[in-house]
Amino acid sequence: MERNIRIMDREISLDELSEMLEGRDYSHVYMHVTAGHYGQFFGDYHLNIDSDGSLHLTRPLDETPSATWHRNTGSIAVTLCCEPDAQLFADGTVDFGSEPPTSEQVECLAQVLATISNATGLPIDSAHMMTHAEAAELDGYGPNTTCERWDLWTLPGSTDWGSGGDYIRGKALYYQQEWEAENE
Repeated sequence: MERNIRIMDREISLDELSEMLEGRDYSHVYMHVTAGHYGQFFGDYHLNIDSDGSLHLTRPLDETPSATWHRNTGSIAVTLCCEPDAQLFADGTVDFGSEPPTSEQVECLAQVLATISNATGLPIDSAHMMTHAEAAELDGYGPNTTCERWDLWTLPGSTDWGSGGDYIRGKALYYQQEWEAENE
């Protein structure tokens, strides 16, 4: 089956993202990895984050993505461009491969979540902003079941099974609080 997805690629700033989100209503944000290369963007997601932390709009925010099984309507799909050859092993160890998530990508992702929350009021919590792995766990195809999807289940340098989403959300809350303090 051939997919006909309009792919755009426009680098945007967090301020531009915030402006684009004004007046929009979203129910969830799902965080992914492309399992592709650095610099390789996919139109399955609204936002792609490259290895240098640059943010790319690759799908209009008013279009429904095709990124998370049964969870796309009303969502924003954000992905890190990385992990073409990553592997998760049965003992819980991960080989992130030749193009692992970079610290710049993780920081940008956290800032994107904070920006989305500030612009839309969507809470930064595991019920509203989750990794694809966390959503897959709820839907029976995650790391503790069939392991079909394990996007951001863990991050480089982490030894805690399933800690990726909490780590990213924690950083997003930090940025949100820092930005609020700067604006006081």
